[in-house]
Amino acid sequence: MSKHEEQKHNLSLKLKDICRPYPPLEEKPPKVSQPISAFESHRKKTNVEEAKKASLAVVEEWDDVATITPKLNEPPEYQVKTCTAVVSFHEAYDHFRKIDMSQHLKNIQPFSERHGLSAVFNLFFGPPKLKPNLESERDIVFAIALCQLEWETPMHVRILQTIYKKLTGAKFDCPSNGNHWQDVGFQGTDPSTDVRGVGMLGILQFLHLVVSPPLEPLARDIYRIARSERQNFPLAVMSINLTKIALDSLRRGQLNKECNSQGNVIDVLNEFYAAVFCHIFLIWSHQQKTIADAGYILKDAERFCGHNVSKALRNLHLHLASYANGKSNAFEPLVKKAKRCTDEAGSELARGFHNVAS
Repeated sequence: MSKHEEQKHNLSLKLKDICRPYPPLEEKPPKVSQPISAFESHRKKTNVEEAKKASLAVVEEWDDVATITPKLNEPPEYQVKTCTAVVSFHEAYDHFRKIDMSQHLKNIQPFSERHGLSAVFNLFFGPPKLKPNLESERDIVFAIALCQLEWETPMHVRILQTIYKKLTGAKFDCPSNGNHWQDVGFQGTDPSTDVRGVGMLGILQFLHLVVSPPLEPLARDIYRIARSERQNFPLAVMSINLTKIALDSLRRGQLNKECNSQGNVIDVLNEFYAAVFCHIFLIWSHQQKTIADAGYILKDAERFCGHNVSKALRNLHLHLASYANGKSNAFEPLVKKAKRCTDEAGSELARGFHNVAS
């Protein structure tokens, strides 16, 4: 083959490659319309105006619900099982007076022992001695503080169930173990782990706060602020701390004057416990305190109320009288009332903060 023919042949091959037809394109399946979502279907069928009216009705309903005491974490599987009768404070206290407390009475420390100059100073300038006829009642109080919570004791269960029902509005008993106890301010799922420091006396005084008619408005306000979003605190744990403060004040003899005057120990102890709680509540609400301030406030409450028992009790009575006069607005920080009831307490608190900081 000549050179010319060879070039011609190669050119024809290239033309064949260039002109080679492309394979046919695959046909795409026709688009299938997507099913309408449930949301879009609901939106097409919904009348917008009626939906707006329904939404407004829900808002109004929730506004009404906000004024009702909530039933918190009430276990649904337990609601229909048992419903023990609520117990009063004096009924519960009589239970402990009637049982054998001899084992605990051996281990009580009813008064603080003083030595040296402290003993001499306390003899001449300290509080008066408790009248002999009140010493047995005082000893019973300290013995109750050594009694631990026992779920096998029906009275112990009734006391706790009463506290839970009164605060949460529950109608039926709750289990002895569970997160529902945190609704009333216990730290764990079993209240017995929180009361070891003051025993059943801490539970008894908590009961006194929630079932005593004169204290019910105060207890309601304390519970609401304890469960508020910003100023919340564990109510039961706070109560147990205040029982310890009251018990230490009794041990130091700071309540002897009032006990001698009223001829009673447990009622004075309960009144002082409520006065300390009122002192803390007014400062907590008026000064917008939070759980971060709890340590300082507890220390101040112990110092101020312990050294000013009559003033603390008077402040409590002033605050309770304001409820009776219809001047109290539950849960709102009450500036005027708090200033009137805690003028001296507030200044003492400021000095307390300074002393702790230094």
